[in-house]
Amino acid sequence: MRIRVVSWNVDSRPAGLLDAKVELLRRIRPDLALLQELSRSVYRALLPPPLAHERMHQQSRLFAWGALSTDLCRPRGDEHRLGCAVLGAPGTVVLGSQVLDRAPFGVSEPVRAGFLWRTVAARVALSDGAQLTVGSFQTRRASTVASDLQRAFHAGITGWASGVSGPLVVGLDAGAPAVDHPDARQVRPWLSASSAGPGGDDPLLGPHGGHRLYDVLRGYLDRRPEELARIRAERPAGPLAVSRRVAGQPVRYDHLFASPELEVVDVQYRYDDAAAAGSDHALIIAELET
Repeated sequence: MRIRVVSWNVDSRPAGLLDAKVELLRRIRPDLALLQELSRSVYRALLPPPLAHERMHQQSRLFAWGALSTDLCRPRGDEHRLGCAVLGAPGTVVLGSQVLDRAPFGVSEPVRAGFLWRTVAARVALSDGAQLTVGSFQTRRASTVASDLQRAFHAGITGWASGVSGPLVVGLDAGAPAVDHPDARQVRPWLSASSAGPGGDDPLLGPHGGHRLYDVLRGYLDRRPEELARIRAERPAGPLAVSRRVAGQPVRYDHLFASPELEVVDVQYRYDDAAAAGSDHALIIAELET
């Protein structure tokens, strides 16, 4: 069965273009949406109650269910808190959802509480009866002060992923890998179950092998040399895809990972479309086959 998965940091700042974001998702019509930096008001706009939606020009609902991290956290996040969400289209069913309160983040309160509203995972059933786990995560930005916290967050997500059996899809705004160069084909940002020490590889985006998850974009490019050649010509120094611009420079902050039970058929980074809709992050669309 083929499913369309979207991962997107929608950027729910008050200045954002809410209608344009909803319309962009409506045009793409994903089966599963893994969203980051989502306010409760934007979440509600994406998932209105059935009766309310009947009054909205009788349009069909884009999503049938959703799980928002700030709703699932204890204590519950306030109306202004930005979180992460997973949403499913009609034809999918949510079997359970959670924030990662058992993930091995290795930090104490109140930092741990701040981590949790950046995490959400759900167990999902598809229309053919297959089940999979999906997650949406947003990393704290790295800086001289925050780099240790980013590493702890990445290590916790990696530890959680290593304990999940069966098909798994993870969408995340995690920052740029140390190497994202089109010629560095030996480098793979695999999720590694081991955490890195000071100065070592990032436990989430580092080049370790041994974990079953793969970077969907790299998996796609490995089998399409003509597309990789085009990227080399356009961006010889990288990144493999433009998902954000920092100080005017393109970076790939946004990622999709999947387990080997899921084969990537197509993947796109829609930076221009997302920017026109009011986000500063590209929207990733992946077609996966179970």
